[in-house]
Amino acid sequence: MARPKKTTAERRSRQVIFRLTEAEYQRLSDKADLAGIPPNDLAREFAIKGSKRLVVKTVRRFDPAFLKRIDQIGHNLNQVVKNAHIFGRLSPRIENLCSDIRQIVREAMEEVLHDS
Repeated sequence: MARPKKTTAERRSRQVIFRLTEAEYQRLSDKADLAGIPPNDLAREFAIKGSKRLVVKTVRRFDPAFLKRIDQIGHNLNQVVKNAHIFGRLSPRIENLCSDIRQIVREAMEEVLHDS
């Protein structure tokens, strides 16, 4: 299915190109990183807001290593369940493992919600 066409008012057809010093670009880039958006999008917001104060809500993101580890744990757990279905038995330690995983995820989610 094709993406819906934008109206003339919604279409961005104008470009503004300007140069920055390395220090100016670094400041813009640092602020954009904090906001979690590309530098061009932040510059657009500054231009649109004018002299008004620009407020960008930041959200703490999970560490990529944490997410990768959770993914690996999920994969391993999936293999355990698959083997349990094949062989008809499950290790009694699996229940404790699942409880530990739930606790880790719960703490991570609470940390994110608390920081928001």
